[in-house]
Amino acid sequence: MKVNMKVKRMAISAMIAALYFAACFAQGTFASGAIQCRLSEGLCLLPLFFPEAIFGVALGCLIFNAVQSTIYDVIFGTLATVIAGIMTYFIGRLIKNDWLRIVLGGLPPVIMNALVVPGVLILGMGDTSTYMYLFGTVGLGELIAVYVVGIIIYFPCKKLFTVLGLVEKPIQTNTLKNS
Repeated sequence: MKVNMKVKRMAISAMIAALYFAACFAQGTFASGAIQCRLSEGLCLLPLFFPEAIFGVALGCLIFNAVQSTIYDVIFGTLATVIAGIMTYFIGRLIKNDWLRIVLGGLPPVIMNALVVPGVLILGMGDTSTYMYLFGTVGLGELIAVYVVGIIIYFPCKKLFTVLGLVEKPIQTNTLKNS
Protein backbone atom coordinates (compact mmCIF):
# COMPACT_ATOMS: atom_id res chain seq x y z
CA MET A 1 0.00 0.00 0.00
CA LYS A 2 1.42 3.38 -1.02
CA VAL A 3 1.18 6.11 1.61
CA ASN A 4 0.38 9.63 0.45
CA MET A 5 3.50 11.84 0.91
CA LYS A 6 1.45 14.66 2.45
CA VAL A 7 0.03 12.28 5.04
CA LYS A 8 3.53 10.96 5.80
CA ARG A 9 4.87 14.51 6.25
CA MET A 10 1.95 15.49 8.51
CA ALA A 11 2.38 12.36 10.62
CA ILE A 12 6.09 13.01 11.12
CA SER A 13 5.36 16.65 11.97
CA ALA A 14 2.88 15.46 14.61
CA MET A 15 5.50 13.07 15.99
CA ILE A 16 7.98 15.95 16.25
CA ALA A 17 5.36 17.95 18.20
CA ALA A 18 4.74 15.02 20.54
CA LEU A 19 8.47 14.45 21.02
CA TYR A 20 9.04 18.15 21.76
CA PHE A 21 6.26 18.19 24.36
CA ALA A 22 7.30 14.89 25.97
CA ALA A 23 10.96 15.93 26.23
CA CYS A 24 10.02 19.27 27.83
CA PHE A 25 7.57 17.63 30.20
CA ALA A 26 10.16 15.03 31.25
CA GLN A 27 12.64 17.81 32.07
CA GLY A 28 10.29 19.39 34.58
CA THR A 29 11.28 22.83 35.83
CA PHE A 30 14.56 22.77 33.91
CA ALA A 31 12.53 23.29 30.69
CA SER A 32 11.39 26.76 31.78
CA GLY A 33 12.41 29.52 34.13
CA ALA A 34 15.41 31.81 34.49
CA ILE A 35 17.89 28.97 34.05
CA GLN A 36 16.56 26.64 31.38
CA CYS A 37 17.78 24.28 28.74
CA ARG A 38 14.93 22.75 26.77
CA LEU A 39 16.68 19.77 25.26
CA SER A 40 13.79 19.50 22.80
CA GLU A 41 15.08 22.70 21.19
CA GLY A 42 17.61 20.47 19.46
CA LEU A 43 14.70 19.68 17.12
CA CYS A 44 14.94 23.28 15.86
CA LEU A 45 17.58 22.17 13.33
CA LEU A 46 15.17 19.84 11.53
CA PRO A 47 13.67 22.62 9.33
CA LEU A 48 17.08 22.75 7.62
CA PHE A 49 15.95 19.76 5.54
CA PHE A 50 12.33 19.06 6.56
CA PRO A 51 10.10 22.17 6.39
CA GLU A 52 7.15 20.51 8.15
CA ALA A 53 9.34 20.40 11.27
CA ILE A 54 8.55 24.11 11.70
CA PHE A 55 4.94 23.20 12.43
CA GLY A 56 5.92 20.22 14.60
CA VAL A 57 8.35 22.16 16.78
CA ALA A 58 5.98 25.13 17.04
CA LEU A 59 3.01 22.93 17.96
CA GLY A 60 5.04 21.07 20.58
CA CYS A 61 6.20 24.40 22.00
CA LEU A 62 2.66 25.80 22.02
CA ILE A 63 1.23 22.75 23.79
CA PHE A 64 3.98 22.67 26.41
CA ASN A 65 3.69 26.42 27.03
CA ALA A 66 -0.11 26.14 27.30
CA VAL A 67 0.22 23.38 29.91
CA GLN A 68 3.21 24.66 31.89
CA SER A 69 3.55 28.41 31.38
CA THR A 70 1.68 31.67 30.87
CA ILE A 71 -0.29 33.21 28.04
CA TYR A 72 2.75 35.40 27.28
CA ASP A 73 4.81 32.26 26.63
CA VAL A 74 2.02 30.65 24.62
CA ILE A 75 1.86 33.67 22.32
CA PHE A 76 5.37 35.13 22.22
CA GLY A 77 7.38 31.96 22.89
CA THR A 78 5.54 30.10 20.15
CA LEU A 79 5.82 33.06 17.78
CA ALA A 80 9.59 33.20 18.39
CA THR A 81 9.76 29.48 17.60
CA VAL A 82 7.82 29.91 14.34
CA ILE A 83 9.97 32.85 13.20
CA ALA A 84 13.18 30.99 14.08
CA GLY A 85 11.92 27.89 12.26
CA ILE A 86 11.17 29.85 9.10
CA MET A 87 14.58 31.51 9.20
CA THR A 88 16.26 28.13 9.77
CA TYR A 89 14.33 26.64 6.85
CA PHE A 90 15.55 29.35 4.46
CA ILE A 91 19.13 28.90 5.64
CA GLY A 92 18.75 25.20 4.85
CA ARG A 93 17.42 26.03 1.38
CA LEU A 94 20.39 28.27 0.59
CA ILE A 95 23.32 26.36 2.14
CA LYS A 96 24.48 22.93 0.92
CA ASN A 97 27.26 22.11 3.39
CA ASP A 98 25.80 20.30 6.43
CA TRP A 99 28.18 21.80 9.00
CA LEU A 100 27.66 25.33 7.71
CA ARG A 101 23.90 24.69 7.69
CA ILE A 102 24.06 23.62 11.34
CA VAL A 103 26.18 26.58 12.45
CA LEU A 104 24.06 29.17 10.63
CA GLY A 105 20.74 27.34 11.04
CA GLY A 106 21.17 27.15 14.80
CA LEU A 107 21.50 30.92 15.15
CA PRO A 108 17.82 31.87 14.64
CA PRO A 109 16.43 29.73 17.51
CA VAL A 110 19.27 30.76 19.83
CA ILE A 111 18.92 34.47 19.07
CA MET A 112 15.10 34.54 18.97
CA ASN A 113 14.75 32.73 22.29
CA ALA A 114 17.50 34.77 23.93
CA LEU A 115 15.69 37.95 22.86
CA VAL A 116 12.05 36.95 23.53
CA VAL A 117 12.03 34.56 26.51
CA PRO A 118 13.52 37.04 29.02
CA GLY A 119 10.56 39.35 28.36
CA VAL A 120 8.18 36.43 28.83
CA LEU A 121 9.84 35.54 32.13
CA ILE A 122 9.74 39.13 33.40
CA LEU A 123 6.20 39.98 32.24
CA GLY A 124 4.47 36.62 32.49
CA MET A 125 6.18 34.95 35.41
CA GLY A 126 7.18 37.97 37.46
CA ASP A 127 10.88 37.09 37.36
CA THR A 128 12.82 39.88 39.05
CA SER A 129 16.11 39.16 37.30
CA THR A 130 17.49 41.70 34.87
CA TYR A 131 16.80 41.30 31.18
CA MET A 132 20.50 40.91 30.36
CA TYR A 133 20.96 38.17 32.97
CA LEU A 134 17.99 36.28 31.53
CA PHE A 135 19.25 36.95 27.99
CA GLY A 136 22.50 35.24 28.99
CA THR A 137 21.01 32.27 30.84
CA VAL A 138 18.29 31.55 28.28
CA GLY A 139 20.70 32.10 25.40
CA LEU A 140 23.27 29.75 26.90
CA GLY A 141 20.65 27.05 27.53
CA GLU A 142 19.38 27.42 23.98
CA LEU A 143 22.92 27.32 22.61
CA ILE A 144 23.56 24.03 24.42
CA ALA A 145 20.26 22.48 23.32
CA VAL A 146 20.53 23.51 19.67
CA TYR A 147 24.22 22.84 19.13
CA VAL A 148 24.69 19.74 21.30
CA VAL A 149 21.36 17.92 21.08
CA GLY A 150 20.72 19.32 17.61
CA ILE A 151 24.00 17.99 16.22
CA ILE A 152 23.43 14.61 17.85
CA ILE A 153 20.06 14.20 16.13
CA TYR A 154 20.74 16.09 12.86
CA PHE A 155 22.64 13.42 10.92
CA PRO A 156 20.57 10.35 11.96
CA CYS A 157 17.33 12.25 11.28
CA LYS A 158 18.59 13.50 7.92
CA LYS A 159 19.55 9.94 6.96
CA LEU A 160 16.16 8.58 8.08
CA PHE A 161 14.22 11.34 6.34
CA THR A 162 16.28 10.77 3.17
CA VAL A 163 15.37 7.07 3.20
CA LEU A 164 11.72 8.07 3.64
CA GLY A 165 12.02 10.52 0.72
CA LEU A 166 11.27 13.56 2.89
CA VAL A 167 14.46 15.63 2.67
CA GLU A 168 14.10 18.92 0.87
CA LYS A 169 17.25 19.74 -1.05
CA PRO A 170 18.93 23.18 -1.09
CA ILE A 171 18.11 25.57 -3.94
CA GLN A 172 20.58 25.34 -6.82
CA THR A 173 22.00 28.79 -7.42
CA ASN A 174 24.98 30.28 -9.18
CA THR A 175 25.47 33.02 -6.60
CA LEU A 176 25.88 30.85 -3.50
CA LYS A 177 28.87 28.60 -3.91
CA ASN A 178 29.57 26.37 -0.94
CA SER A 179 30.28 22.69 -0.69
